[in-house]
Amino acid sequence: MKTGWLNQGGSWYYLTDSGSMKTGWQKVNGTWYYLNGSGAMQTGWLNQSGTWYYLNNSGSMQTGWLSQSGTWYYLTDSGSMKTGWYQVNTKWYYSYSSGALAVSTTVEGYTVNANGEWI
Repeated sequence: MKTGWLNQGGSWYYLTDSGSMKTGWQKVNGTWYYLNGSGAMQTGWLNQSGTWYYLNNSGSMQTGWLSQSGTWYYLTDSGSMKTGWYQVNTKWYYSYSSGALAVSTTVEGYTVNANGEWI
């Protein structure tokens, strides 16, 4: 019986030790993946109940800084995309409701530099 990852028809599926197909969020070997209702592994942006996540090309959930087409996003340790004001280490940042990092501008009276850091 096949268990673990299965590539079928160009999509990846995860099968349990009993051979059943998993769906939803699954932690496999310490890495989080999202498998849709049919069990297919998702990649790219995922909106779940109003919270955005990013699953990279290998399907694993992204955390930390993410650059796409010249725009930066920040994803928490739980994978959720940040918006509004937030602190990373000792620096403050602002991301618009789209998740895009504000850079070289003034937001709510506070200036952020080209790296998006409040100065």
